[in-house]
Amino acid sequence: MTNASHLLAAAVLALGLAQSPAVAESAAEVLVANPAELTKALADARPGDTIVMADGTWENAFLDLSAATAPGRPVTLRAQTPGKVVLTGRSGISLNSPDLVVSGLTFTDGTVPDGKGSVITFNSDRGRVTDTAVVNFNPAEPQTPYYWVYFRGGANRLDHVLLEGKNHQEPVVGNDRGPQATYNKVDHSRFANVPNIGRNGMEALRIWGYGQWGDLGTTEGAYFTIENNLFEHVDGDDEIISLKSNHNTVRGNTIKQSSGGLVLRYGNYNTVEENVILGDRYPASEGIRVSGDHHTVRGNYVAGVSGYGLKVTSGEHMFDENNQLDYLTPGFVPQKNPLAPYGYLFHYGQVTDSRFTGNMFVDNAKSDMHLGWFYKNHWPGYQMVLLPTRNTFTGNLAYRPAGGVSVQTSKQDTAPPLQKFTFEPNTFRGNVVVGGTLDVNAPNTADGITVVPLAGKAAPRVPRGASTADTGPAWRE
Repeated sequence: MTNASHLLAAAVLALGLAQSPAVAESAAEVLVANPAELTKALADARPGDTIVMADGTWENAFLDLSAATAPGRPVTLRAQTPGKVVLTGRSGISLNSPDLVVSGLTFTDGTVPDGKGSVITFNSDRGRVTDTAVVNFNPAEPQTPYYWVYFRGGANRLDHVLLEGKNHQEPVVGNDRGPQATYNKVDHSRFANVPNIGRNGMEALRIWGYGQWGDLGTTEGAYFTIENNLFEHVDGDDEIISLKSNHNTVRGNTIKQSSGGLVLRYGNYNTVEENVILGDRYPASEGIRVSGDHHTVRGNYVAGVSGYGLKVTSGEHMFDENNQLDYLTPGFVPQKNPLAPYGYLFHYGQVTDSRFTGNMFVDNAKSDMHLGWFYKNHWPGYQMVLLPTRNTFTGNLAYRPAGGVSVQTSKQDTAPPLQKFTFEPNTFRGNVVVGGTLDVNAPNTADGITVVPLAGKAAPRVPRGASTADTGPAWRE
């Protein structure tokens, strides 16, 4: 090809690009001042556009968001000034199309309209709500149930959000049981000042999904990530974070002066790592509680809780080798559930084949690691008689300036009908207890746990963890 031909081809290509709608199209930005204008702007929006909500109070405004979007080219709804768009009264927001972004809103002193379900609802995929606050958005009656944030779709993200002052029934954040609610994420957000009103079911996060009903299978799960969040004075439930599904990750969060703990309630194959729990002897503060199998709990720091550092629960015996209900005593009341594989659901799953590695426990009121917690709880109505087995505890450190039992294992009752159970031991390697004692019972042995005197041993350094500066909206201190 000659130089002239090259130049002609380049000119034709340039002309084609200039006239191509995909290249010529530029993202639009439109300012709206009321819900009617917002509805029109959404209908007119194209992928990549931004809709700006005018500063001021938007009362009784439920934002039902649907728009034409494309992967990588979301439609964004943002406040004119972050934090200055205030939604009150009977308000809320629902993301109903994929690839929507919402930023800079404040929800305060209001309640969810009847039938709308939650303050922020992800009926979407790849949606994002960021730099936003929900503060004191409560109904008149505390028994009125709704979530503040609820995920029904997948691959959504809630980040740099403040959630403060929820005082009514249902968790702050929830993930749906449906198969679409996977790979969602909550990160760099701040949960604060959730009071205890004496009602169950007020967790900060309740993560339903596959595994909730004891589902069979090793790869299915919610795959939810809870990362780098801060929890302060979150007292609504004894489960601050409640995992009720498989394959979730809880990483790098900080829990300060809050009642309850970080709980693996139902489900298997979950990972809990590098979290910081600072109890300061706050009432009912707890560390980590584990049920189920094939979990990984590593690199966490639990200090000053008024309860246990780590509770590894006993599991409930339900079935014989033919998957028939096994009544150890006439008093057993099996928990019916038609969604469970065999029609009945155990109260707690036996903890097996899990790894507990490199965790630090400092100055906790009760034992640092209790294996077999809840043994024979509610006997004989529950059959909580399956001790933890085949788990490994490696490189964990406990520091007890006030002394007391650091590692304890529940002792098996061998009276009939419990004599038929045998359990493989758990394995300990390279664990150190400073200033405490052991209460380790067969089939476990204390091999792999070294006890050293407190004298001259300094407390481990407190990890930095997530802080106020790292979490919540950038515009709110």
